[in-house]
Amino acid sequence: MPKVVVTKEAWIRKGAEYFAQGGADQLPIEKMARELHCSKSSFYWYFDSREAFISAIIEAWVERYTHAVITQAESGPDADEAIQHVLRVMFATTKGHDFMYHLRRLGEREARYKELIDGLEQKRMDFMAALLRKKGLSAEEAMRRSVVLYHFYLGWHERHKGQEQVARMEDWIRLVRDVIIEAKGD
Repeated sequence: MPKVVVTKEAWIRKGAEYFAQGGADQLPIEKMARELHCSKSSFYWYFDSREAFISAIIEAWVERYTHAVITQAESGPDADEAIQHVLRVMFATTKGHDFMYHLRRLGEREARYKELIDGLEQKRMDFMAALLRKKGLSAEEAMRRSVVLYHFYLGWHERHKGQEQVARMEDWIRLVRDVIIEAKGD
């Protein structure tokens, strides 16, 4: 059988799949190696330890689901387009997105992950608040709506997790726009 070279990125993608299913305690290196058609030693070529692997998985997830989304949204022509992009990403799918749940569980055991989650969520809310401020809302009102939107999303996600394609995505986006984003203040 020819030698299969597996990239670090392939290990991280496979690890993210398992992390989203069961968290840091459910990363079976030997099983992942079989699924990647490589030896277990390939894992140790890229990662000094299991903890280094977990850190790499989380860093990649943060990049993909926060930094890349923000960067893409910022490239839009205006705040409305950026908001629309963020909402489409938020409400597009929940498949494989129990990652945050398991990251929260890890944060309960390890302070550095709790700090990471807190910072990550604040960054997401700050970004949405900045977009809302561009639409003319005061800083206080923009942050209030951003917090409401984020918490609405967390509850929505919990109810719809595991669905490949979320039914009525456009209806959810319209609801959020009407009730939270575009709502007239008192």
